[in-house]
Amino acid sequence: QCLCVMSDGLLDCIVVGLGGHGSATLFHLASRGLNVLGLEQFHPAHVQGSSHGNSRIFRQAYFEHPKYVPLLRRSFTLWNELSKTADDPEKMFHICGALMIGTQLLYPK
Repeated sequence: QCLCVMSDGLLDCIVVGLGGHGSATLFHLASRGLNVLGLEQFHPAHVQGSSHGNSRIFRQAYFEHPKYVPLLRRSFTLWNELSKTADDPEKMFHICGALMIGTQLLYPK
């Protein structure tokens, strides 16, 4: 159930779907002072989404296209900032190393 009461009766933005992308969008819009409403069809922290579970991995080594790298670097900064607002920052965002081993890339240069 969702109840939204606005003093002027207007919303700047409605975000439909509060998974990883939707909740991040809602957070950043609200932090910029916008009047926002988030709508989710399931109960918060449900297991129906594509990004549910205990852990996630993202990397800065991204071979699909070099234009992704600045976005990935920015995401590290944003995750670090968000984790500082948590009760246990280390539990929310923990940077660890990784080793990726394989044959030569099969993609053309």
